[in-house]
Amino acid sequence: MKLLPKLIIAVLSIVLVTGFFQFVFFQNQIKTGFQQFLVNQEMGMIDRLAQYFENYYEAYGTYANVEQVLQQNPIMGRRHAQMMGSAMIFNQHIVIADKQGVVIADSNREFNGKKASDIIGVHRDLLVGDEKIGELIFIREEDLIQQNLVKQYIHSTNTTIVLGTVLGSLIAVFVGFFITKSLTKPVKKLLVGIEKVSAGDTSFRVIVDQKDEFYHLSQAFNQMAEQLQQNEKLRQKLMADVAHELRTPLAIIRGKLESIQEGVIKADEKEIMLLVDEVYRLSRLVNDLQQLSLAEAGKLPLKKQPINVGNFLEKVTSNFMALTDEKEISLIIKILSDNIELELDEDRMTQVIVNLLDNALRHTPINGIITMKLDKDVHAKEVVITVSDTGSGIDEEFLSTIFDRFSRADTSRNRERGGAGLGLSIAKGFVEAHGGTISATSEKGKGTTFLIRLPYGRKM
Repeated sequence: MKLLPKLIIAVLSIVLVTGFFQFVFFQNQIKTGFQQFLVNQEMGMIDRLAQYFENYYEAYGTYANVEQVLQQNPIMGRRHAQMMGSAMIFNQHIVIADKQGVVIADSNREFNGKKASDIIGVHRDLLVGDEKIGELIFIREEDLIQQNLVKQYIHSTNTTIVLGTVLGSLIAVFVGFFITKSLTKPVKKLLVGIEKVSAGDTSFRVIVDQKDEFYHLSQAFNQMAEQLQQNEKLRQKLMADVAHELRTPLAIIRGKLESIQEGVIKADEKEIMLLVDEVYRLSRLVNDLQQLSLAEAGKLPLKKQPINVGNFLEKVTSNFMALTDEKEISLIIKILSDNIELELDEDRMTQVIVNLLDNALRHTPINGIITMKLDKDVHAKEVVITVSDTGSGIDEEFLSTIFDRFSRADTSRNRERGGAGLGLSIAKGFVEAHGGTISATSEKGKGTTFLIRLPYGRKM
């Protein structure tokens, strides 16, 4: 069953159940309440009757003809008729006794001459001033008239409850329909979006106008779709870049082997070494991609051990001195904080520093300067390593993507001069695997600075 009828049925069920419990609860409450109302009316009528008979005695000085009043009431006028009519509504049995307690008048002529104390009913003394002049006895008899009054009132109330429940149900269905439509509309849009994205259309976006939870849900969906779209673009770019990087060495190997097979060139040591170099290049590319994938997935194995960072950097940079001297580039290392020791994977961090120095070496012209600096940020509890060069710098538009796979700031550089474009990606992955961060700043024509921050003294 769809959501719309489910919600309507739920709303209707609530109304009907509420109406049912109202019906059951009010049955007894109404009956008890109405009966109490009749009792109160009855007591008020007794007070009025007592006052009437007290006034009667005060006016005539006797109750000699009071039974005639009870039976025929021809002389008391409209007020007497209304009083007795009220009594008749309840089918009351009215008895009057004198001050000695002997019955002198009975509306039913049943207790004449008997003692008032022997009669079961509501007894009320009749007084003139402080003197007791007689006694009024009000005998309430159950009859069909009173029962019918109660039944009619209960029936009327029940009818009102039933009609109210039916009307409430109709209103609930009507209002519930529109509320449910407004609730299901964004859900349907989200379902369409899910189907579109599942089918591969990651450009589809869900638009929800109302500012509620569905709006935030649609925003989250759109962000997910945006991320999927970006991931798909990255995947396609990665596949294209991998294919491009593999194509050249494979083409060289294939061409050389075909030439050897056809006898165009000889399979001498020189040609074999060229083939071996291309195979090594392929192996390095595949290995770099594997290591990078492990780092990005957070599954890169690290063999950490305590390392003096200053000594470590001096050892790595010493291997570059011959290359910098050959290119007439100055390589300077500044250890600003001594005796810094960190738990590091020496092989991984060596590759990070080598990649940064190699990148700086390729971009720095003759007579340029490469500076490596080690310091400590006490407030952030981080070790800071910077590698700066005085090279050509990086355009701002490329600065945000230099850590992406196969990214090259200088697109004119070929593979032989520029590498595969994985060095900075690997550096980023290895640094983050150590719980650190790496970033870059650059100014075109003045050089680039890479900054590594590694935590110390806190859990990673």
